[in-house]
Amino acid sequence: MPPIEPAEQPSQRRQLAICVAIVILAPLLVKAPLLLGILISDPLALYSGIATNVLPGPFGGFPPMPTIDPNIAFTSHTLGHRAALDILSGHLPWWNHYEGVGVPLAGEMQAAALSPLNVLLALPNGQLYMHLSLQIIAGLSTWALLRKLGCVPLAALAGALAFEFNGTFAWLANAIVNPVPFLPMVLLGVENLREHIAEGRRGNAAWIAIGIAGSLYAGFPEVAYLNGLLIVVWTLVRAASVPGATRGRFVMHVAVGGLVGLAIAAPIVLAFFDYLPLSDTGGHAGDGFAGVVMQRSTLLGTWMPYAFGGIFQLRGIEGFWGAIGGYAGIALSVLALYGMCGKRLRGLRIALAVWVLVTLGMTYGVPGIHALARIIPGVKYAAFFRYFPPSWELALCVLSALALTDIGSQPRPARLKLAVAATALACLLSLIPMIQHHIVPTGMIAHGGAVFGLAVLLALAVVAWRMDVLRSPATALATVLIVESVVNFLVPTLSHPRHSTVHLAGVRYLQDNLGLNRFATFGPIAPNYGSYFGIASINYNDLPAPSDWTHYVNAHLDSNQDPIPGVTRHDPNGPSAADSLVANREAYARIGVRYALVPSNIDAPDFRKLRDYLAGPPNQDLKEVYRDEVMRILELSAPAPYFSAPGCTITPQDRDAAHVQCDAPSKLSRLELFMPGWRATVNGNEAPIARSGEIFQEVELPAGHADIQFRFLPPHMKWAYLALLLGCLVFAFDALRGYRSGKPR
Repeated sequence: MPPIEPAEQPSQRRQLAICVAIVILAPLLVKAPLLLGILISDPLALYSGIATNVLPGPFGGFPPMPTIDPNIAFTSHTLGHRAALDILSGHLPWWNHYEGVGVPLAGEMQAAALSPLNVLLALPNGQLYMHLSLQIIAGLSTWALLRKLGCVPLAALAGALAFEFNGTFAWLANAIVNPVPFLPMVLLGVENLREHIAEGRRGNAAWIAIGIAGSLYAGFPEVAYLNGLLIVVWTLVRAASVPGATRGRFVMHVAVGGLVGLAIAAPIVLAFFDYLPLSDTGGHAGDGFAGVVMQRSTLLGTWMPYAFGGIFQLRGIEGFWGAIGGYAGIALSVLALYGMCGKRLRGLRIALAVWVLVTLGMTYGVPGIHALARIIPGVKYAAFFRYFPPSWELALCVLSALALTDIGSQPRPARLKLAVAATALACLLSLIPMIQHHIVPTGMIAHGGAVFGLAVLLALAVVAWRMDVLRSPATALATVLIVESVVNFLVPTLSHPRHSTVHLAGVRYLQDNLGLNRFATFGPIAPNYGSYFGIASINYNDLPAPSDWTHYVNAHLDSNQDPIPGVTRHDPNGPSAADSLVANREAYARIGVRYALVPSNIDAPDFRKLRDYLAGPPNQDLKEVYRDEVMRILELSAPAPYFSAPGCTITPQDRDAAHVQCDAPSKLSRLELFMPGWRATVNGNEAPIARSGEIFQEVELPAGHADIQFRFLPPHMKWAYLALLLGCLVFAFDALRGYRSGKPR
């Protein structure tokens, strides 16, 4: 780009400030109904199991839902909130006492336990603030990347807003979105480094390191890994644009930046890989998702995301909503088709176009392309059809911004007409498998989505065929792109409820009476919300999950429960979860379960045996002690104490500490999951922890008084701390050296 003349600097700075302000304010304005409390963003309203009077927002519900994945609540909200509270209380969130019989918290990853943004979850509506922060980071990073690529301010702004309101942010709000903003940040670092190397200056890989570390701390390694594949492709393509003598130096500096980021993220990476071999991972094991493809009958949703109604609204295509991870839109597709043909940055444009075609080809099972899911290491273990969209959405945004820049300087009407026609043809062809599978969209959102998509296509066609007479076709196209992105984003936003009543009296009863025991829920207080409220629940809805615990559940508590994620049934026609409670009351009590929660109304068939049991002769095994609008709390007789030691008097301090007085040497049993990483001290001296029974812990006690302390730290974490320290030192040195490099050598 030509140098900026001094007289132009104030104007350019003003333009920069305006663009940055728009990128920051745009998500705040679009989500204003949630920020102002007009609509409810708190997942408690929809997913906690203790809310009533849930009134739908403007688009009705439920369905349509405001998000595809309820793990916005079960993992991101609940476990993230627990991790935030641990950090604010001065403890690193390595362990969660409140899920199952204890599980790793940071190593579980989906909580994003060590992400700096995660502390926002300690606030009321904290998840909304976290998502807004992610969008703003994504927008600013994309803006800076596009400007670094030489896009004019308008084009960079349109591309940044399109990515800020991309389909993944719109449809998914669980931990999947956490790594998304760091993809353009890493690519910005690659471009910054390429510029330094090409000009003969010292390399500066600071943004690469920050982006890689941020992606890993964000808590969804599958998305971070798949995004990393695009980073590798981008780096190799851009290496060809630097002089041959410095090409190796450029690639080496990118690799070093990545390794520094990995070192900074070593604590979370080590916690995850320590936990992984000890856990069940559900469909991620074996052949993984290598044979899974999206149905081509739903391909139209790539361009018209609401052709099938709101989220989960249209019956018969639930599998589409359960597997999709985002969308493109018509304007983004048209502009990307135009942008892939430009001359400047030709290699990068072709690489991004190929990336989009390959990833979508893998998603929809195109022969030959889909085989890459088995060939590329690690891809088959990730639900790539759901986790690839952030990367191809960014690729489309970059191509679109390049297209707008090209159109602003030298418009080519014929190319734009061809792009519009090709997109229209793709939409028409995608109707064929819909008709073959008898998919007929119904409802206001489906019909409105189709009309809006056609309107966008018509607007693009008008610009294409009237480009010669328009004063600024690039401005018109950028406006269409921004409007389409925002409108598509608004649909799920306006599907949030406008009112709900969350009943917390039963939660307070448990907080006051549960002590160190646990509860089991058969409806109210959904799995993992025990972690949110600080009351220990044996229920879980999580991946990965400790294999010892999931096997114990099947062997002793509920043989019909699917171990992963712990809320579904092996045989839908077999014994219900409530049946298992009646049959295995003593087994529940042996692991410290004091209370069982059931809905206030248990007339459903799944509760028949429990209903008959409670209606029978009075007994002390299972008696009702509390009832309100949403739950009944049943107390089990004689639940096992959390700490026990024959011949000893125990005074628990909390779940990790106790004072014990023993008449003779004894053994302290603790109803917490046995796992490598647990350490104990007795009177300040290290004491080995043995396995008690199948899954719990046991420590030898001396005669007399003893103070026992337990502490969990993932194995080898000291090495991870050392890597973190070294990574920070290298990062600081590289950033300082790059800052001082100044003029080209």
